[in-house]
Amino acid sequence: MNCSEKNIIILYTKFEDKLPDFWYNKLLNLLPVDQKERNQQFVGWQDRYSHLFGRMLLKCGLEVYGYEENCLTKVQYNKYDRPYLNDKLDFNISHSGNYVICAMGLDLKLGIDIEKVQEIEFKDFKSVMTEEQWHEIKYSESPLWFFYRYWTIKESVIKADSRGLSIPLQDIQVKNNKVEYDNSIWYLFQLNIDSEYCACLATNATKVNISFKFIDFYNESLRCYNEKKFTFAEILSTNKTSMEERRQGLGVREFKSINYPITNDLYTKNGE
Repeated sequence: MNCSEKNIIILYTKFEDKLPDFWYNKLLNLLPVDQKERNQQFVGWQDRYSHLFGRMLLKCGLEVYGYEENCLTKVQYNKYDRPYLNDKLDFNISHSGNYVICAMGLDLKLGIDIEKVQEIEFKDFKSVMTEEQWHEIKYSESPLWFFYRYWTIKESVIKADSRGLSIPLQDIQVKNNKVEYDNSIWYLFQLNIDSEYCACLATNATKVNISFKFIDFYNESLRCYNEKKFTFAEILSTNKTSMEERRQGLGVREFKSINYPITNDLYTKNGE
């Protein structure tokens, strides 16, 4: 591996049903008090699970990097409410539908976003795309998918930047599979997690090796794992899937922009 290559771990999970109460409560009790209280403020059980699983994925990854069991107590928030740990390791969490995903790596900045592809009214999102981007969406073979590709790119970039929605989404423009914004360059990786979802990773690292790991919190063997000291590090140290292997099936691919002539009928297709 080239010395300039950075490693990124992507952990993800999926939920469809509720866990047994004893197992859900055991996971919940691994959260610091403030995060447990925040979890219990969510009304829908799906929102509680998305929050809990996101923190558990983060805990899994931090243990792989050698952080102690109480690592979640070290999480802080910047003035834009973006969570962070320290200047050495960066992480980011996203969820949509039944999926929760967490990315992390050392000596880099990153952001990740996943979205379930579902029908929308394009006119409701008029302000988030540039005129050129709307035309690319309109004239693509699948406008809805192309919209979500752009959306996940923009979301992943503003999360990597750490300023979130204080950055106007319309200002995020893609060129040659990267985004240049405010003196920073973000390199883009489209992630194929599920055929019904779009996901994107943005990072300032020019060369990366991405490892994927699916964590099944419904697996009974995980419930019995290491009762005396609850840790996921050993689980994650095996069966990782490299970026190149994932390219052959699911995994990573480039975002390709298409140039079309600009007209004035922005919303004449798939919405007025």
